[in-house]
Amino acid sequence: ATMIENELDRLDILYGFGVRQIGVAYSQANQLGSGLAERADAGLTNFGRRAVERMNRLGMAIDISHSGDRTCLEVIEHSAVPVFITHAGARAVWPTNRMKPDEVIRACAERGGVIGLEAAPHTTLSEEHREHSLESVMDHFTYCVDLVGIDHVTFGPDTMFGDHVGVHKTYAGNYAQNRDAAPDHPNVAYVDGLENPAENFTNIIGWLVKHGYGDDDISKVIGGNTLRVLDHVW
Repeated sequence: ATMIENELDRLDILYGFGVRQIGVAYSQANQLGSGLAERADAGLTNFGRRAVERMNRLGMAIDISHSGDRTCLEVIEHSAVPVFITHAGARAVWPTNRMKPDEVIRACAERGGVIGLEAAPHTTLSEEHREHSLESVMDHFTYCVDLVGIDHVTFGPDTMFGDHVGVHKTYAGNYAQNRDAAPDHPNVAYVDGLENPAENFTNIIGWLVKHGYGDDDISKVIGGNTLRVLDHVW
């Protein structure tokens, strides 16, 4: 939402251009609230509250994936409709600020929202699977399902075709710096099993079938839960 600066009417313009989802902050603070890379999170600003209200009125989905913890909680509380954590993971599984704490995941679910598990390289690792792979991503999945129920969990792989790690390295100077160092882990060129958008859901579904999930639950986590929330928002 940084592009709207301090002008609410830009949300209407973006809606007219076809934008139907906006992230509150991309890691760095803006006029609406704090990003997850900031050392201090002042929460949702007064302008941010008005922006949330405008997005609700327009029918624009709100994403808090890159927002700070306090900002996340205040967006969830202030929004009249469920919000999305489109691509993140569980901080209890991998302790970095890019992951969400239980409090935020629970609050999102209690208001009807969903968390999407991401797979951008070197994000959703786990203590058992420190080399980023499908298995480490699914450690976050099973944790979140146990925490809030399968109706509030989905996938938002956040992967791309080509050299994803290379893109991160090339643009590293333009990205917000993490405020905390991640635990030690091996560097990978690709996330094994989730190498690109063409591979992601085939392999996720295969994992779910292998681990005994039924058709109804699989349908929920590969799109059904997201569509249910969008019905409330759009």
